[in-house]
Amino acid sequence: MVPSTFSRLKAARTLPVVLAALLFAGCGTQAPDQSAAYMQSSAQADSAFYLHQMQQSADDSKTNWQLLAIRALLKEGKSQQAVELFNQLPQNLNDTQRREQSLQAVEIKLAQKDVAGAQALLDRLKPTDVAPNQLARYWQAQIDASQGRPSLTLLRALIAQEPLLAAKDKQKNIDATWQALSAMTQDQARTLVINADENVLQGWLDLQRVWFDNRNDPDMLKAGIADWQKRYPQNPGTKMLPTPLVNVQRFKPASTSKIALLLPLSGQAAVFGRTIQQGFEAAKNLGTQAVEMQPAAAPDAPVEPDVDDTQPQIIDGVASPSQASVSDLTDDEQSQSATPVSAPQTPLRSLLRQTRRQILLPN
Repeated sequence: MVPSTFSRLKAARTLPVVLAALLFAGCGTQAPDQSAAYMQSSAQADSAFYLHQMQQSADDSKTNWQLLAIRALLKEGKSQQAVELFNQLPQNLNDTQRREQSLQAVEIKLAQKDVAGAQALLDRLKPTDVAPNQLARYWQAQIDASQGRPSLTLLRALIAQEPLLAAKDKQKNIDATWQALSAMTQDQARTLVINADENVLQGWLDLQRVWFDNRNDPDMLKAGIADWQKRYPQNPGTKMLPTPLVNVQRFKPASTSKIALLLPLSGQAAVFGRTIQQGFEAAKNLGTQAVEMQPAAAPDAPVEPDVDDTQPQIIDGVASPSQASVSDLTDDEQSQSATPVSAPQTPLRSLLRQTRRQILLPN
């Protein structure tokens, strides 16, 4: 009986100690810090989420959330709030935090339209100074600092950024690269000096040369682009052509073999419609007829103008257009067919005379 009683007493004394240990262990268990994972991730949340996490954290974790909040605020266009939070960063940063701070300093200058200040910071910042997941942002800062001015620096930044982008962002990069190339003059392009190992840049410059040589001839340009794609199969522009060049490849010349005319054939404007139609038909027929070479001949004697054609009868001192004979129109047409006149002048002279008489005729 004594050993049994002793065991129960020992267990009763030990149980509170075990329970207390479990209780303290449970209170001390915390969720793992996710701020470092967010710092290394390309997926980004909004600034409100990061600010909330910052308020619930301390030490390095709080600083990580603070840097993430600054990045999100800049992306959302809230530069003033981002600057205020940036100025509150602690002095003792680790290497990862310091790299992020350096890149954010450039992005803040660009957001404030201080391009000179941003460029000064970029001159001291090298691609090797940022983390791999920050490289796309680094090159974007270089692109933004160039302000679209075509240069080798801009082209190299665009080319370096392209493989780091998601598929949905690649077309924008390709179009920006072509915009920089097409904005150059031929004199600027000739002065560019590149390194021997810059194969992608060399391919882009060759495409630029094809465009310079054939931009006024769509068919030649299409053929030149197709040949360029065969010579540079690994160039990003081969896999995804710039949008302006895609439009060139889709270009089809419009057919002008037939032209439609919308002319008034009734009412007061009918006389003009018929005249235009006759003139158009005459011009079309002249364009299809072969012109025969004839030996030079003495000029014809000047023809006296018909009094009835040029001067209407005067009644009581007033010229009456209605006195013009209607039969003149048919007489003129018969005389034109009977009397050969110089081909280029016949339709125009006849049409002008006919139009004048039709206008003078009463309705």
